[in-house]
Amino acid sequence: MNIFSSFFGGDTEAKAARPFQEVIQEIAADQDTSGDFNALNEEALDATAVLCAVRVIAQGIAQVPFKLLQKQKNDRGLEATAHPLFKVLRHEPNDWQTSYELREQIAFHLILTGNAFVFLNRHNRTAEILELYAYEPGCVTVTQDSEYNLSYRVQTGKRKTIDFIDVPAENMWHIKGPSWNGWMGLNATKLARQAIGLSLAGEQFGANLYKNGARPGGILSTDANLTADQRAELKRAWNEQQSGTKNAHKTAVLGGGMKFQPIASTANEAQWTESRKFQIQEICRAFGVQPVMLMADGATSYNSVEQLLLAHLTHTLMPWYERIEQSAYKALLSKEDKAKGFYIKLDSKALLESSNADRLAYYNAGRTQGWLTTNEIRALEDLPRSDDPMADQLMPAANLFGQTETPLPTENNNEATDVN
Repeated sequence: MNIFSSFFGGDTEAKAARPFQEVIQEIAADQDTSGDFNALNEEALDATAVLCAVRVIAQGIAQVPFKLLQKQKNDRGLEATAHPLFKVLRHEPNDWQTSYELREQIAFHLILTGNAFVFLNRHNRTAEILELYAYEPGCVTVTQDSEYNLSYRVQTGKRKTIDFIDVPAENMWHIKGPSWNGWMGLNATKLARQAIGLSLAGEQFGANLYKNGARPGGILSTDANLTADQRAELKRAWNEQQSGTKNAHKTAVLGGGMKFQPIASTANEAQWTESRKFQIQEICRAFGVQPVMLMADGATSYNSVEQLLLAHLTHTLMPWYERIEQSAYKALLSKEDKAKGFYIKLDSKALLESSNADRLAYYNAGRTQGWLTTNEIRALEDLPRSDDPMADQLMPAANLFGQTETPLPTENNNEATDVN
């Protein structure tokens, strides 16, 4: 029996999941339940709709540059390449992961469990952040004292070798999803367990349907009295000859007054296909993802798909970007860094790189409206800097300063001018 089966009780009525605090208490009592907690969230990914929904969000978070910037006197942000944290965020968070891989892992934890826990390995003397490590959410216990201070206990080891490490709050980057109490995120897997369980049940139904040759189950009956051994042998022989896709559509030969009575409905009668489509929509609602991002069928044109992709960026990814940026600013930057104008940003402009038309329109607007220089545009395109002194100058916005050239004559203004 798997984790979801324990919640749903197999074919029985669905059961409520254990509260997170109950899991926490059992961990504190030296019972190894972190594996069950992590397995629950991993098993949710067995539902393809959940896997796709989580993946498109996680990849959207991981694929954009994670930048450490410093605000200049003109309020323009400049990449702080000399800061020690720049390399950690942008390229190498630790010895075995890239920035993309760590952020993808963090996103999976955050989206499914509502919490992501990243250990900040600091220098003993300078408190400089040297590395970032992500803990599995089920291994971390969070408590809040009477003065609202948070503390973190991390479970290490398995079964009889369980150990605990107390991590100070200043050494833990705790990213929270939507929260009820303000200090722990809500677990999306548990909140959507009914929809996820139904999706898994639908997939299992389809697998069993085709495993049994897409033929309905039924009852073999006879007027004769059969012993237990005879019934077992009859069942074995029937399954051997008729069950499975390799035996589909074979002709069954019955003797001795044997009768077969089908009792199960077909996939169409059970509305299995429609149910699976509806469950995709349910998963989309739970994770806030557009159905088009889950490759769901729909009557969409090219223009409508383009707008839906923009909606995915605006309504799905941008809230996660803002949540992560604010959390990183709070946890990763010191008071001195904040005073010097350092800030952290997930650069969503990278999502437009696949569209030349969008990029050109963006660059043209920035150049003509006076907020992008030629060399900044060249840097965004990974082109070498121009030596032209004007390449680092902002162009005055035409809508504020007007045209500098004499306009061409029009049809209504082409008559000879009286020089007298």
